[in-house]
Amino acid sequence: MRMLWSMKISLNELRPNPFREMTRYPIHREKVEALKASIRSTGFWDNVLARKAPEGKHYELAYGHHRLQALHELVNEKMLEPDFQMELPVRPLDDGTMIQIMANENVQEYRATAEVIDETVRVAREFIQQQTKTALEAITPSDISQFLGGSWNEDRVSVSLKRLGLFDRGTIKRDQLKGISHSAARSIQRTVSKVEKTMSEDRLRALNTEEGEDVSEQDRRRIRSQVQKVANHVAQVLSDHVRNGGSGQELKEKAISAQVEMIPEDAPAEERCLSTIDSAARSASPKDFQRKVEMLVNYAQYMSPEAKEELSGKLRDLGHWCKQVLSTLEGE
Repeated sequence: MRMLWSMKISLNELRPNPFREMTRYPIHREKVEALKASIRSTGFWDNVLARKAPEGKHYELAYGHHRLQALHELVNEKMLEPDFQMELPVRPLDDGTMIQIMANENVQEYRATAEVIDETVRVAREFIQQQTKTALEAITPSDISQFLGGSWNEDRVSVSLKRLGLFDRGTIKRDQLKGISHSAARSIQRTVSKVEKTMSEDRLRALNTEEGEDVSEQDRRRIRSQVQKVANHVAQVLSDHVRNGGSGQELKEKAISAQVEMIPEDAPAEERCLSTIDSAARSASPKDFQRKVEMLVNYAQYMSPEAKEELSGKLRDLGHWCKQVLSTLEGE
């Protein structure tokens, strides 16, 4: 069992966890305000854990950063003295343990936004790389999941690693997902990844067809730049949509609309084609709808006359609509 002792530590001797990049681990205002009110009312209750810094000049928090922020603000408000001292538990924690404590504190106690998850996975991966001398790309979601423990399952880590890859390629910018939940960010990254993949494959295929030879590195860089520009715009539109309370079910349509916005008005017909639209058109299938209607028809004897008439009306309306759509497509 690790040694644990309490020490009188001055506020100005206390630093955040060195593995916690504060700009990417947001402090929640409402929690700080609640802690400040509690400290004013009943005084400071530790509920934090610290270690002596490796160089021995100050102390570092393992967790308890909202309390630290609350204390600093109370000093600024002249409610506490700058050299305010507190009795804190101190342990000889190694770097790996500091990362693990930080990771599980943030997931369990705070709203686990994508930026918090991604930063934790990034820090853990780099720590494992330094300790094991393994190449970053060879470190698996299982490696990171086992190191972090707790609720850091492989699926969560795997999604985050894919997101970090999108950041590294410039497909999505970190700030575009700032403050967005892990699940919403996952939906955005899936949509943007599909846009990136489809556009890249389509443009490379077109060059191979036109030139009849391997695509040059210069052309590949040009395509990457073009695709990145479109992907960035799509990511921004989708993140704005989510932040404004938009539904995740609308992401595909929003992504198509964002791609259309990037096509110049004077672009020739062959450059106005969108691979994602072509892909959606080719995958459109009436089978699911047919199966549902056929099931209902098979059990029509158990259907009320009112429901039967309503279904018949919907099918008639659908028939009229299909005729109009066919007329529009064939008339172009």
